[in-house]
Amino acid sequence: MPQDDLRNQHSDGASRFERLRHSALNQIIELLESNEITLGVPIESRVKTWASIEEKIQRKGIAISDIRDLHDLVGIRIILLFRSDLETVIRLIKEHFEIVSSEDTAQRLGDSQFGYQSQHVVVKISRSWLQVPSFSSLGDLHLELQIRTLAQHIWAAASHKLQYKNEESVPPPIRRAINRASALLETVDLEFERVLEERRSYVASDPQKSEPEAPLNVDSIALVISEELPEKNKIDNEPYSELLQNLTAFSVDTATQLRALLRKHKARVLEKDAAEISKLLTEPERAKFNQERTRIGAFFSHAGLVRSALREEFGSKEVSEVIEATSALKKAGRARPKSRG
Repeated sequence: MPQDDLRNQHSDGASRFERLRHSALNQIIELLESNEITLGVPIESRVKTWASIEEKIQRKGIAISDIRDLHDLVGIRIILLFRSDLETVIRLIKEHFEIVSSEDTAQRLGDSQFGYQSQHVVVKISRSWLQVPSFSSLGDLHLELQIRTLAQHIWAAASHKLQYKNEESVPPPIRRAINRASALLETVDLEFERVLEERRSYVASDPQKSEPEAPLNVDSIALVISEELPEKNKIDNEPYSELLQNLTAFSVDTATQLRALLRKHKARVLEKDAAEISKLLTEPERAKFNQERTRIGAFFSHAGLVRSALREEFGSKEVSEVIEATSALKKAGRARPKSRG
């Protein structure tokens, strides 16, 4: 097809392409959040510009008869923190989209070679989703998903900037250095997996029972809180690290001490939680911005309930000062506030 006609197709279809990007992005974010997948960086997405399409046609000498033949017309890039999540994300994509093609670029590499590593999956909207109005007219469009780890993404960005796509493109004097960099990034992926596995083993050992007098850490805090407070109050990404600083500022240093604090004030802090929900029910404007929390009847997060217990024990003014100091130090990148115990 003449390029003028392709350009017109791109222009005329712009709103549909953007709708596919936006709708698919929202669904993927929901899938990842509901499966507790940890991102390395926020998801990136784009609709390919005409200038980029034109450059690709000229550079690769490809001939297309329809703009919809471009499988990467709409693209979404998912950068994961942990390598083990790659398999889970690929499975979720296969379960919820229609797969057109998939490739693991690492398969192009030999055991001793370095290069670009990423999972590329071309998909279309599944038939079941096409029944939904926001997807109903998007069944003829392709979407390319790039899925890789943060370490792989660092390599991709650096090699793109340096134009070192493979070993043959690297000047011989630089090959040892680039091989070391590649090996280090792969080691980062492997060591993150080791940390993740050791953390699972640590949590499974139930340290707050086997070592109740050991100093608190973010994992032992999470375990104690999950046992002592209602599950419905828990939110994603509870700020356990900041909470640890709040607790140690008042010399609540062990699992035993934290458990005693919560049990002493649990009834009172849950009364306050219920009171806040009651307020929301009488204030429609506030409730509108807290619909999900109102629905489940949980106003405070786990961290909020713990801080409420600290206020009951040590005074509202004193605890607020420590929380503010912790927040200020976090922004400044400094150490925790001094203990008040």
